[in-house]
Amino acid sequence: MDVFVTLFTAIGGALVAGIFSVIVKKMDAATQEQRDAQKKADERMARIEANTEKLAEHDSIILSLAEVAKQLKESTDANGEGVKIIMRYMLQRYHAEYMLQGFVTSHQRTDFLEAYGVYHSKGGNGTAEGWKDEVCSLPVRDDQVVVNPFLAVLKKEKGA
Repeated sequence: MDVFVTLFTAIGGALVAGIFSVIVKKMDAATQEQRDAQKKADERMARIEANTEKLAEHDSIILSLAEVAKQLKESTDANGEGVKIIMRYMLQRYHAEYMLQGFVTSHQRTDFLEAYGVYHSKGGNGTAEGWKDEVCSLPVRDDQVVVNPFLAVLKKEKGA
């Protein structure tokens, strides 16, 4: 039994040192794995923060674009109303000219109907529809030379 005790005593220290070495290596490996995992987590967090900043920039751009779109819509609506007013004036002028003339040429009728189409598409009211009906009921005379009655009145006033 003394041999076993002597053997155990001789190899016991080496055995303990070996076991301790294995334990230390395992702990070092676990520590390194934790460091690697922490590094990856930090990198992910940095990417998330960078993406969050990009999203904030995008949100800011989207808000800016929404404001531009709102201003553009307001401007377009105002322009549409302006076009409608101008087209109503043109229709009124055409109507008066053609009624004074007593007929329309096919070209004049086309001009009137095109102007009416724009006015109507902008939400124009029924007054212009009455003008359209009256202009369309005039005889079409492409054989006549058309003299603008407003210019004729101006010429008479200057000559008188």
